Amino acid sequence: MKKNALFIPAILTAGILLTGCGTADLAGEEPETEPAETTEEESSDTTQDMETPEEAPEEPEASSGNEHSETSEGELTMSDNQAYQLYVLDGYEFTAEEPNRDVIFLQENDAIFMRVETYYPSDIDFDELVSNTQDTVQASNPDAELAEFTDYDSSAFSNSAAYEVETAEGHVTGIAFESDNIVVRVTIFDHSTVEARDDFIQMAQTIERVQK
Repeated sequence: MKKNALFIPAILTAGILLTGCGTADLAGEEPETEPAETTEEESSDTTQDMETPEEAPEEPEASSGNEHSETSEGELTMSDNQAYQLYVLDGYEFTAEEPNRDVIFLQENDAIFMRVETYYPSDIDFDELVSNTQDTVQASNPDAELAEFTDYDSSAFSNSAAYEVETAEGHVTGIAFESDNIVVRVTIFDHSTVEARDDFIQMAQTIERVQK
């Protein structure tokens, strides 16, 4: 009887100890959860996208610094012995021929050129210049017929007259014109295989008076 009385408390004590251990084990275990790798990766990608700056627009190339003197019309050139300037197209060269005369010639063939002469309006009578221009052009081929030349934009000048004559090489053309306090005569010596007259006329139309 005593043995049974002692055995029962021992069983109760062991049960209490086991219950305590089980509770402790359960309390120490954390519920299993899947790692949030996908969420972290997506969050990281989103952060990188937000932090990636947009590509900056390309900066325009720096200017060469010659825009004031070179345009699509050519290179601005001032005469050394006459008070004027003009734009000289690419492929042509400007040089002084003699006092009050300059020449623009084709670099590939200097026999193709334009002579430029300028005057102040008070120094010359325009009608006399026109008459002299006719004589100058005719002298290139006295046997050919002198013809009036009209294939140019006369609106660029306040007053103008032009003539041409045909030679064995090509046309010789003389144009006298007035524009902004300057009177000009250009004489163009062209060649039939080149046909540079339009270029010369384009350059002549940019002639303007400058003060020296």
